[in-house]
Amino acid sequence: MSVALKRQQIGQPLGNQAPSPARALLSYNLLRLVLLAACLGVGYLAGLRGLLLIIAALLVSGVLSWFLLARQRVSMGVAIERSVERGRARMAARTAAEDAYADELARRSDETAST
Repeated sequence: MSVALKRQQIGQPLGNQAPSPARALLSYNLLRLVLLAACLGVGYLAGLRGLLLIIAALLVSGVLSWFLLARQRVSMGVAIERSVERGRARMAARTAAEDAYADELARRSDETAST
């Protein structure tokens, strides 16, 4: 799925206004922690204690985050995908430059060997 299509699905503009991968990852994980803390608080008020409280809070916050944080998760995915695409483009450019350099050296070597 393309970046533009993902951004249209989550209602973001198609310009270069996507959050940086670090910011998107940080905000998503902070929201997950806030949701976990809220579930821990509700579980504590409901009378859960100890390991049962932690397990219940993890399960409930995990399910809730799947639905409540879908937009942030997609935004994070888009930001990371864009970062990976930029890295791949840089790697391809470096590879092409290295190949051109190696081809030039081979051509020069052939020229000097034939003379």
